[in-house]
Amino acid sequence: MSFDPEEAVYLGELELELRRVEEWPVDSPLGFVIHLAPRTRGKLGEHLVAKIATKLGLTNAPSGSSDFDLTVVRHSGATKVEVKFSTEEPPRFQQVRDPRRQGVMKYDALLCLSGRPDGLVYWVVEAGDVAALIDSGAITIQHQDSNTHWFYPSRTSQDVYSSFRRDFRQLKEWMTS
Repeated sequence: MSFDPEEAVYLGELELELRRVEEWPVDSPLGFVIHLAPRTRGKLGEHLVAKIATKLGLTNAPSGSSDFDLTVVRHSGATKVEVKFSTEEPPRFQQVRDPRRQGVMKYDALLCLSGRPDGLVYWVVEAGDVAALIDSGAITIQHQDSNTHWFYPSRTSQDVYSSFRRDFRQLKEWMTS
């Protein structure tokens, strides 16, 4: 069964209307993300971080582990990076795992990317700081019987996460440090 031509017209009109309602202009470099499945949106963050690292001349590779997403070889050494991506406003990063396991850090840094039609904002949180934010309750438990947490920073306001917030230039400086 195929779409009736009239149905296709109605759907095309709705697509344009809904894009306006969602405030994701077609001309935004990130406009395509609204059409991606949620899991693919999450992978977008990993792919973007890998692309930035590659363009900076840094070796990087998927982790092959559920403990973190990428290994990026920075000037300071190999860094295990857990990547989260959100298109929500305010951003909501789900399933942030405690980096600690039996006295060892599973990853070195949490890198969260907030994508909106007008740009990207990044948070770089070293694993020790992630642990401290979890202990203080600033990164909250997702579900009562869960080992994952929620991270709700602000893209613009001062909050407990402000010192971790980066723009693109600052992210590249961190990556090459």
